Amino acid sequence: MASVQRSTALAFLQSFQELDVNSHLALRTPGCRHTMAPASLNYPPSMTNEQFAAHLSSLRTIIASFPVTAKEIFEHEGGNQVTIWATSSATFREEAKDEDSGLDWSYYGEYIFILSFNQAGDKIERIVEFVDSKRAVEVGVLVERARRNVAARKENPYGDNKLAH
Repeated sequence: MASVQRSTALAFLQSFQELDVNSHLALRTPGCRHTMAPASLNYPPSMTNEQFAAHLSSLRTIIASFPVTAKEIFEHEGGNQVTIWATSSATFREEAKDEDSGLDWSYYGEYIFILSFNQAGDKIERIVEFVDSKRAVEVGVLVERARRNVAARKENPYGDNKLAH
């Protein structure tokens, strides 16, 4: 039988599938902080639940699904902590893509998540997320381009196919 922390860790990964804000927040304490690393990528300082919810909501406008799959899950004995080594892929929304035939819209990344739980062990109170630095830079280019494409389509819904170039 899986521990409460392991079950919560698996639910945490599952909540990325559809970038479901409510599913994420249901697993966290009200004061939960989410820190992304390494610092060399210049991510914002640790995010509150509200900031993380805004981040996910923003991603949902350009990404249809973001499955995250555990490679290994490590439960720390005697502590309320779980470490997850995981991989992911992203499916960008069609309306976020453009016709640049040389651009590969696929994304596959690798992560380490460290989840620290409250005293009861049923809610996450701190998340440290280490991202695949090389792939994070590559996907950042796609994310910015996708945001420009979606914005351009909103400005010109009947399109002249001049997106993000």
